[in-house]
Amino acid sequence: MGIVLNSGLNFNNMTTKFADSKVGTDLSIGINIVKNLNDNLGFVTGFEFDFSRLKYTFNDTSLYLYNDSKILTKSENNETYTLFQVKERTQTPIYLSIPTMFVFRTDYFGYFRYFAKFGMKHSFTLKSMTNDEGIISGSTETKNLTNMVLPKDLSIYKGSIGVSAGMEWNYYGTSTMVFELGYYYGINNIHRGDAITGSDSDKNKSLFENKDKTKYTSLKNTQNQLAFKVSFLF
Repeated sequence: MGIVLNSGLNFNNMTTKFADSKVGTDLSIGINIVKNLNDNLGFVTGFEFDFSRLKYTFNDTSLYLYNDSKILTKSENNETYTLFQVKERTQTPIYLSIPTMFVFRTDYFGYFRYFAKFGMKHSFTLKSMTNDEGIISGSTETKNLTNMVLPKDLSIYKGSIGVSAGMEWNYYGTSTMVFELGYYYGINNIHRGDAITGSDSDKNKSLFENKDKTKYTSLKNTQNQLAFKVSFLF
């Protein structure tokens, strides 16, 4: 087992017409555990804390109501709150990720051996903050809303299928340094959609497309990631 450091780029596959996404970033730190099944085959798990950044640009008129530092869902909306038209959004979620991957390794060539991994990464949302740029209703001046709380926007679970390859350096005794490049393909929408309980399927959504709030919508994004990882195993 050992410490793992990860840096990556997030590529977002948008399936909504009212917003586009820019390339985001991901930084993570955690512990990986390798169970050796034999000299050439092993199973990798552990836990990692992922600090991600998502960036969106809204194409059409997208509005929501907010109060102080909280963006309100449909079930919380009240006419006394402030109406905001969002143009740009940056979200900074923190995930707890658990890898479950098989690793296939060559024999050592001197102090080095090579490997490939295949499996899944299961990520669970711990916290998220939102920074929005836009216009308050009745004004023409751009305003930035920072550290806004939007608790029901991101899905609790984010799953991805991953493949990677790299090199392992046995630099001292049983201690090794691992260099790895991987690609993870997202399998589900990282944002929540329709509510699965209750009679109102839009109750957890905050964005709407007209001022009379008759058409609520939500972001749809399956996220892929290119990641470079360095591990120190002991």
